[in-house]
Amino acid sequence: MVDLRKWLPLSTTNELLVQMQINTGNAAAGDSGASIDSSATISVLVTQRGAPVGDLAPLGPIGDGSSQIGLPPGWLLRDGFSVRPFGCNITVTEFMNFGGGLYNIRIVPSVQNPNCAWLSGQYLYAVYINITNGNVIRQGSALAKLTIP
Repeated sequence: MVDLRKWLPLSTTNELLVQMQINTGNAAAGDSGASIDSSATISVLVTQRGAPVGDLAPLGPIGDGSSQIGLPPGWLLRDGFSVRPFGCNITVTEFMNFGGGLYNIRIVPSVQNPNCAWLSGQYLYAVYINITNGNVIRQGSALAKLTIP
């Protein structure tokens, strides 16, 4: 019998420590639309064995806060599992890699529905990172709460 393990590439999974906090920023009850004035910011710190991981997305900004964008490959932001009654999902309008393992994700109420606006109360969001480079998989996740006054 032939041992196929020597022919199959082995992958290594590296667990990332993902920490997340959400700043209400300019977001207030009743705000809507894709603008900085109605946005909240999710700040993410990513480390591996205590060292910052700054290469999970291109340096600098993606988007400018004024229209919907997609997150970089390997990044997923989950919403909708803890939306207030009559609340809406969110739209990402900016992503920023500051380097040093620091990332920001700017969010606003869904721009797909013109009736969507922030409601006062609490919202939960989760960030998942799953990036493969060759045979190395780097992954981690975090959960955080946004409170709109």
